Amino acid sequence: MITIKYDNNININLGKVSEIFCEDRLPLTFKIKNLVSKEIIWETKLNDNMWAKYPESELKDVIVEDSKGNFIERYRWNVLEHGSIFHKSLWLYCKNLINQGIKPKGLAVGTHDGEFGEWVPLVLNYMSEILLVEASVPQYNKLKRNFFNKSDVSFLNSLITTDGKEVEFFEGGRGYTNSVVKRVIEHWETEEITSSKRESISFNELIKDNFIEQLNWIHLDVEGLDSKLLMSVDIELLPDFIIFEDYNLTDDEKNEVYKWLELGKYRLYSDSGICMATKSV
Repeated sequence: MITIKYDNNININLGKVSEIFCEDRLPLTFKIKNLVSKEIIWETKLNDNMWAKYPESELKDVIVEDSKGNFIERYRWNVLEHGSIFHKSLWLYCKNLINQGIKPKGLAVGTHDGEFGEWVPLVLNYMSEILLVEASVPQYNKLKRNFFNKSDVSFLNSLITTDGKEVEFFEGGRGYTNSVVKRVIEHWETEEITSSKRESISFNELIKDNFIEQLNWIHLDVEGLDSKLLMSVDIELLPDFIIFEDYNLTDDEKNEVYKWLELGKYRLYSDSGICMATKSV
């Protein structure tokens, strides 16, 4: 009578629910809950033979209540059932290390507010020690609010570049979109773009200062700077598992970083603007 399907969307379909629920319990309320912020971000009321679609599914649960607010069911997002190949691969990579008695250590640069990303399920399930790095102050503040109670997480509000020099930082609207690559933010942003000069830390320095003995994975989402950051690092410092965004890279930048990683004995898989570079564990 109630079918909920996760793909890139959350699809809700009802049959004749009036055959199960009394009239005074209808319509049913369907609420979408963000697993990170714990906020209800959307809801709708449905009755017999109605349907609804929510345009995102990552890290979202569906809670069903009757018209009186009584709980009926909760449909839970699961990384291995509903996550992308990148979610699943990072999860299983870390699970494999844990099964070998190793607590994974990871680095995520360009975390935004922490409400999406392949690394997030690891935080929610205490599966890795993680340094979360975000340059935008509004997004960094929300990131800390979302994960303040996670003991395996540390935070850094800093801009990461190839050389650690002062750089122009572009932000759009309320800081939701930000980048040091002007063409990228101009492509995405519809609100006013502001810029400021910011100090930065080199990617090489970031890794050397924080991961002296162990770094198992890296996640980059830095709006067009991903390839340059990777290639600025001494390749022996890079871990066996890397996820980075290649959507905002030019074709030349993609080809260059792909070849560089392949020379470093990484296997590559790219789909829908995300690239995964891995070595066997």
